[in-house]
Amino acid sequence: MAVAKIFNNFQLKINRFVIGLGIMACVTLYFVSCDSGKDEKIQLTKQRRKINLIAHRGASDVAPENTLAAVKKALQGPADYIEVDVHQTKDGAIILMHDATVNRTTNGQGTIASLTLAEIKKLDAGLWYDSAYQHERVPTLSETLALVKGRKKLLIEIKKGRDGLYNGIENKILAIIQENKAQNWCILQTFYDPVLENIWKNELAVPTHKLIVAKIPFIPLYFDHRLQWGNFDKYDRAMAINANQYFTTQGFVKELHNSGFKTYPWTVDDPQAINRVLALGADGVMSSSISQLEIE
Repeated sequence: MAVAKIFNNFQLKINRFVIGLGIMACVTLYFVSCDSGKDEKIQLTKQRRKINLIAHRGASDVAPENTLAAVKKALQGPADYIEVDVHQTKDGAIILMHDATVNRTTNGQGTIASLTLAEIKKLDAGLWYDSAYQHERVPTLSETLALVKGRKKLLIEIKKGRDGLYNGIENKILAIIQENKAQNWCILQTFYDPVLENIWKNELAVPTHKLIVAKIPFIPLYFDHRLQWGNFDKYDRAMAINANQYFTTQGFVKELHNSGFKTYPWTVDDPQAINRVLALGADGVMSSSISQLEIE
């Protein structure tokens, strides 16, 4: 009991430490972004190696996030990958949305898990962003795959609902990928180990990435959605481990590369910061500012 109490207290302190660093990072980002000038094109430093630009939630800087409009814009831009988020509706449909509720990015209210696909399809998913996107609808994963058709790679983040993980969401996503013959150009990523483990049990071989917030230096501790003890050996079937940009250091990147992982830090929204992260040795970045880049 004493050991458990000590670990719980330590975990609480680490959680507070990570949250505190996150707040500092947000403040830093605010002041950096104030000086960067969002309308200016930023030259991406030429790399001697292949790097991948990942359009975060589609081209979310020029269209409403996680919509077909944002995916279309990303298909036209310099991104190598398009990243989207998926949830599961009350009747088992897989839709694109970041939040567990429809409140922020539609004119509706409620959790996705409590709404049917038909109910969600009635909502406007574009007006909140700009009147030019009025009547944009929430897309399904199937509609998104049909639009992309392998023209770029699709990085699909599997989210959890407000009340926990969605039952069976991994197998439904894999079935949709198989139906669309998209296993060669889709990648699945998540913060949640049970989701990854279920994907790895499936016969369909779809690449995976593990998401974390931060690795604590010098000791085998890391934070994904909670504090975890251990190294990354248990993720050996994942291609990459992706951490928050502010906790991505040159040493961390080297550690991952030495262990056989790639890494794509998230979410590097300031265009000038993209060059900084790539200089650390990252294999690419997830960014909501892809359209602001000029690629040599």
